[in-house]
Amino acid sequence: MAFGVRAALLFDDPWAHGYDGWYYVLQVRALLDGAALFADRSLVFWPLVALGALTGDVIVGNKIAACLFAATTAGFGAVAAQRWRRSWWAGLVCGLWWAASPLHLGVSAEFLKNSAGAVILAALLATLPGCERDRRRVGLAVGLALLGPMVHKLAGVMGLIAAGSYAAVHMLSGRLSPRLLGGVLLVGLGLVAASGLLRPSDLLRLTDPSAPTTNRLAALTGGRLVLPEQLELAWVMATPLVLAVSAIRDRSQRAFTLAILPLAVIATAPGLPFGWDLTAWRLMLMGFIPAGLTLALLATRSGIGAGLAGLATVGVMLALPESVHAHRGRSPDYRAWASARAAIRDAVPAEGRVVAHRGLCGFVWAEAGVICENFHPAGDGEGWWRIAYGFSVDRLQPYTTAEEPPMFLRPGYTLVHEPAWRRFVAAEGDRFRLTRDARNPWRPRPEFVYGPGQETPAPDSK
Repeated sequence: MAFGVRAALLFDDPWAHGYDGWYYVLQVRALLDGAALFADRSLVFWPLVALGALTGDVIVGNKIAACLFAATTAGFGAVAAQRWRRSWWAGLVCGLWWAASPLHLGVSAEFLKNSAGAVILAALLATLPGCERDRRRVGLAVGLALLGPMVHKLAGVMGLIAAGSYAAVHMLSGRLSPRLLGGVLLVGLGLVAASGLLRPSDLLRLTDPSAPTTNRLAALTGGRLVLPEQLELAWVMATPLVLAVSAIRDRSQRAFTLAILPLAVIATAPGLPFGWDLTAWRLMLMGFIPAGLTLALLATRSGIGAGLAGLATVGVMLALPESVHAHRGRSPDYRAWASARAAIRDAVPAEGRVVAHRGLCGFVWAEAGVICENFHPAGDGEGWWRIAYGFSVDRLQPYTTAEEPPMFLRPGYTLVHEPAWRRFVAAEGDRFRLTRDARNPWRPRPEFVYGPGQETPAPDSK
């Protein structure tokens, strides 16, 4: 089911899905050509490269990977819940929830590193219950915990926290040696640090003061999310309390409960600034993991709990068409942009670059062959052209030159020389809120986007 749902969403057009989908297209194409385009050493790119080579089409390969990652994650979720609760019903509830979850759909449809990281995290959670009695499974759990950050930072850190919590409970009960736990942690942290995948600058993603934020409750209830997504998020917010009560009342399976409790807390993104492009939203999307496991817990507490868990699972499955429709509508209309590719390519000089909002920027780079960035370019803007949103040719014309006039691309979008855009903003920007809108990039590029000191990839690095 998880595979089929993603296939129905992703294979209805020939383009990458969502805002982040083109990032993976660009990187995999570059790797197939012999060199990485971005300083991103995630191991997820190797299966993506293999699928791209096998299918002959990177976009198709990435979509197949998205479907496979989601299905594998749901399968491991079923195993984790069954081993934890020792109940096939718990496993069925969790597996089906993870397969149909609107939040998981949001993760797997376009965020391929997140989705691959969820596979490793789910495999780790499936390995933990009872592993203290089996040395081979202890070794597997340690390996998965160390592999996680090499695939995706967020999911990898969640895995390290879950494994550390599980081990700490057994260490305190005398079932694991403190020396063994300390040694594993030291070796693990050394390997993760040596990989270079976790950097101190990554913490800026959590607290970036320059990031545009919004009121969390207003955003979540403001109409962007459909009812199934809002209901699952409400359940995510409740899971820490349910798990904490269960850890107090049920000592027999406390270790695993305390392993997923911090994941449930993390998924609420407590105290973090909220925005659809910020880490807080990515953390909340990962809330499908504790949501499904906590529902499996309730399914084994009583007959009423089993019935309610069953109804909730059936409900999330019946809501799948609405969830898929919502996700399809949020992806930029790349089909409509296909006819503008040649115009952009012809208007921008060979050495020129483009600035455009997320999603559109990746499409321009991957499909029009023009390097693009979705941040405010440094310097005076010479050599850059902007795809401005919400401003017509007539509005921008007075600030341009006869040699570089603004050009209509499609309804709502105008291609304009970046210095002309800056003259317009300086003169009239205070009149228009759109000049500080995410669709008209105005923030400089944070250091963590490419890495310390690394500039936008050069044209010959494509």
